[in-house]
Amino acid sequence: MNLDFFTVASNLISLFSLIAVGYVAVRTGVLDEHSSHSFSSLLLKITLPCTIFVSIVQKEYDPAFLHDGLTIMGAGLVMFSSLMYLSRGLSVLLRVPVNSRGVWAFTAAFTNGGFMGFPIALALFGADGLALAVMLNISFNAIVYTIGAFEIARDNPDHDGGGISVKSVIFSNINFSSALSLLFYFGRIRVPELVLTPLTFVSNITTPLSMMLIGVALAHTKTGELFSDIHAWTNTFIALIVYPVVICLLAKIFPTSNPLVTAIMIVIIAMPAASVTTVMCEMYHGNIDFAAKVMFLQNLFSVLTIPLICMMI
Repeated sequence: MNLDFFTVASNLISLFSLIAVGYVAVRTGVLDEHSSHSFSSLLLKITLPCTIFVSIVQKEYDPAFLHDGLTIMGAGLVMFSSLMYLSRGLSVLLRVPVNSRGVWAFTAAFTNGGFMGFPIALALFGADGLALAVMLNISFNAIVYTIGAFEIARDNPDHDGGGISVKSVIFSNINFSSALSLLFYFGRIRVPELVLTPLTFVSNITTPLSMMLIGVALAHTKTGELFSDIHAWTNTFIALIVYPVVICLLAKIFPTSNPLVTAIMIVIIAMPAASVTTVMCEMYHGNIDFAAKVMFLQNLFSVLTIPLICMMI
C-alpha cells in the first residue's frame, strides 16, 4: 500500500482553501452574516441526501462487496458510538465548559469522512476504497444525526431534550437517503440517467458549500480567539492524534479479513471534524463559536497529521 505524502497534503490544501472563500465572502459583504442558516438547511435537507444516494447507487453491484460493506458498517457503528461516549466523558474530565461539552465531544468523535475522506480514499485506494468509505459513512450518518444531534443540543441551556423531535431526527432526509440508496444498491435497481444526472449535479454542491460554511462561521470569530482556547487545543490533539493512533493499535489486535477495510477506517478517523458540525450547531442551537475554533485548528493541523497517520497503515 503505497501512500504519497504530497498527494494527501495537496488534497487537504485544496479543500482548506474553500474555507477561506466563505470567510472572505462574509468579511467583504458578499454574504450576509445570517446566511449560514439557509445554506445549512440546503445542505442537510437537499445536497447531503443527494450525495449519499448518488455515491451508493452508482457503484456496480459486487457480491464480494456485501461482506466487506457490512463489516465496515458494523465496525463503524461501534467505533463512532464508542468515541462519542468516550469524548463526552473526556469533556467532563478535562473540565470543558458546560455550554461547550456537546460540541467538544461531537468534534472529537465525528470526522469529515464524507466531504474530505471520500476524495482522499479515492486518491489513495481507488474505487474500492471509495466504495468502502461510502459504506462507513452510512454508519456515520446513523450515529451523527441521532446521538450526535442530541449531544449538540445539550449545549443549549434552554433545550428540552435538545428541542429535537425524535421522529424528525430518525426520519431525517439524511437517514432516509441512506436507507433508500441501500435498497437500490442491494436490490440492483437501476436509476434512470434522466434522474441520476440532476441528482449528481446537486450532490456536487455539497463539498464546496459545506467547507465554505466553516469559513462563514470563522468570519464571526475574533482572530485572536482562534488560537487562545485551551479546550479547542485539547480537542484537536485528541481527535487528530490520540484517536487515530488508538484505532491503528486496535486494528492490529483485531485484524479484518480485508486489510482495505481497516485502512479505510483509519484514514476516515484521521480526518478533521465533520464539516456538518456548523450545520448541526445552526439547526440545534449549539455553541457555534466554539465549533468554529475547533474546526479551524483541526483543519489547519490535519494537513500535517493525516499524511503521518496514513504512513502508519
